Amino acid sequence: MHMSAETAIVVTAFSTAFYGLATFLLVIQIWRDRVQRERHFRDEAESLKLNELRSAFYDAWGYWRGHGFSLRIKSSGSVEDASQVGRVFEALIRLECQLRLNGFASQADDLGLVIRTDLSGVDRPLEAAGVALGLLPSDYGRVPAVN
Repeated sequence: MHMSAETAIVVTAFSTAFYGLATFLLVIQIWRDRVQRERHFRDEAESLKLNELRSAFYDAWGYWRGHGFSLRIKSSGSVEDASQVGRVFEALIRLECQLRLNGFASQADDLGLVIRTDLSGVDRPLEAAGVALGLLPSDYGRVPAVN
């Protein structure tokens, strides 16, 4: 059976249109997949950033509390060496940097000022950072009123 030229042109046009539509739909699918992967990557990066900030807070909190505990029992013969003090400073400064990188500039400024001027007052800005991060309750550190 032999096709006429007009039929061949119609079949070719239909096939070209069909493949064009399929290619267009494939391009849309690839674009949607890319958008989804970028969103997933961005969410994962934000999650890692937040985890790094929380880790910095917990390190600073733990080292600072351990430092305070060792100072309280120092009279019993406990000696704190330079590496222990260095870890406290490293953790506090790392927390300051992580706060700044994550948009908590006010808490970072307060913590940084205390670290560099009066280390004994680090409790209050450390607690404020924990509250701002949602890792400590908002009333943490406040002494309840006694009626």
